Amino acid sequence: MTRICRFCLCLLLMQSLLFSKESVYCIHGFMRKPTCMEKMAKVLAQEGYETHRWGYPSRDKTIEEHGIDLVEALKKTALDHPGEAIHFVTHSLGGIIVRSALNHKECPEEAKIGKAVMLAPPNQGARFARFLSKFKPVRKILGEKSGAQLLFCDNFIHIGQMPKSKEVLVISGVFGWNPTAGKRNDGKIGFEESCLDTPHKHMSHFSGHSWIMYSDTVIHNAKLFILDDQ
Repeated sequence: MTRICRFCLCLLLMQSLLFSKESVYCIHGFMRKPTCMEKMAKVLAQEGYETHRWGYPSRDKTIEEHGIDLVEALKKTALDHPGEAIHFVTHSLGGIIVRSALNHKECPEEAKIGKAVMLAPPNQGARFARFLSKFKPVRKILGEKSGAQLLFCDNFIHIGQMPKSKEVLVISGVFGWNPTAGKRNDGKIGFEESCLDTPHKHMSHFSGHSWIMYSDTVIHNAKLFILDDQ
């Protein structure tokens, strides 16, 4: 091999190392905005990850339709960073949308490896939401798409499970006194309702559903899990 060829090979290797970067998608919950995941995304960006605060108009589409939109974004990221894991940190409904996306036939393999941290996800549905479904004003506010799915689904098995190649940590809030949500809950989602049917790590935090993503402790644990330091 000539010196010029060796130089070109080294240059290509350095370029690959320089521009190869793992990504983290931070995805908000129902009727929230990407800004609520800004604190989480900022901490992960400081660790060198390419962060995406992916937003979606939650009331306007079904979970499956949001999942398709997410797949399109993931395909672009996978094209920019082929072979690099795409991680996720999700809040509430965001976790169910990720499940839908990862089970879509066009989902890139890069999104099916790596880590996923699910904050207060209604993996088994939400008894509190089903209780609220009795009231017409609530049904109107939540809409007829993903909001209706949250109100009436006993579980989300039809969405699909997390792939075995994905390591998952569920962090559940337990700062709630809602009798319709189970003994341990975050005010909206019960601890048991947040569990997946597939193997995963699980921890609880003294936090309410709506602000769990802002907790320094939760952010720290999410970061450690994605960094693989725990």
